[in-house]
Amino acid sequence: MIRQMITLLAVLLPLAGLTAGELPRLPKGLDPKKQTYAAQKKLPNLAEPYFSNSPEDLGDGLQVGALNVPGTREAIKALLADDRAGKYSNLDSILLWKDGRLIFEMYNRRGRVDGPHYAMSITKTLTSITLARAIQLGLLNMEDLDKPVISFMPEINRSRIKPGVETITLRNALSMESGLRFPGKNFAGALGEEHPRQKFFQVLFENTAPVTPGSKQFKYTGTDPSMIMMIMDILAPGTAQEFIAREVAGKIGALYCWDDQPCGIPKCGAGSSFTSRSLLKFGIAVIQGGRYNGKQFLSADYVRLIMNREKGEGYFYHFHNRRKKAAGRDIYLISGIGAGGQHMATFPELNIVAVATAHNKGKIGLPLQAVLEHLVPLFVK
Repeated sequence: MIRQMITLLAVLLPLAGLTAGELPRLPKGLDPKKQTYAAQKKLPNLAEPYFSNSPEDLGDGLQVGALNVPGTREAIKALLADDRAGKYSNLDSILLWKDGRLIFEMYNRRGRVDGPHYAMSITKTLTSITLARAIQLGLLNMEDLDKPVISFMPEINRSRIKPGVETITLRNALSMESGLRFPGKNFAGALGEEHPRQKFFQVLFENTAPVTPGSKQFKYTGTDPSMIMMIMDILAPGTAQEFIAREVAGKIGALYCWDDQPCGIPKCGAGSSFTSRSLLKFGIAVIQGGRYNGKQFLSADYVRLIMNREKGEGYFYHFHNRRKKAAGRDIYLISGIGAGGQHMATFPELNIVAVATAHNKGKIGLPLQAVLEHLVPLFVK
């Protein structure tokens, strides 16, 4: 069947609509909001890939267009062939947005247009986006990024915390430079439900090694974004989950499933699942300076920090700043990346946002490689 579709592509006119089948959706009776990581494992693979260079307008707030630049037919044909050969392992979706419109959409295996896909560490990125929304709404301001984390946590008993904890700022946490170091690798994860919300952080702050300028070095962890989420839970009306539902996911019509930690706040290291179209919307807001569909959704000042290229390559504000090769050129991208091959990538120089999802074992970079090998080169001069 796939070979027949590829053969069909070869005879299509270069600017014709290239679409295979109907948009794949979750099996009847499955609730998208209950598509946890475990539930997604039970989804059957699609019998054949869906792809379109002229995506459907689903009335979900995404403007659609067409991918019809010279070389489109050949690029899609090569992408399908490489995917069929397993070059990108277990690729589930690829979406491409450029200059205001979704122009390419592909699903395979577990990919469904209405099925949230686990985001893994893009959850950290979405935690940062939640903070950007809170700043836009005035729950805190840009100067607060340099205030101590504990200044936002009124229940913390400062007389019992380890020296130096009081120096950890929001900006430290956003750079994975809090300096928190615990007795064991799984210390925070083993605390359980008996330490809800700020009590959880009280235990962390009492059991960390002293925080020093030397310990405030980059260390990729789920604890630092959890401090950000705890502050959201404290400052926002209601809970952090309610804030996300109302002011973050709700404002852009995102379809998602986001689990809680045992302490009662949303998971931050990993633990969220969003549809590919929903992730695309967040990426669009970032590349557009925080604006989405003509309205300021995220703090423009905060987004400027995310998009500032003077930082160089690295991990800042829970976004990866990197250079990758496409069509023989170095291309700069700022992205969320998650284990298993999850990517929400913005390409500022090209005004492109790409989302790719997969359920790979390792091989985290392969889905982005598919985008860089077949789709981005169509726009590289």
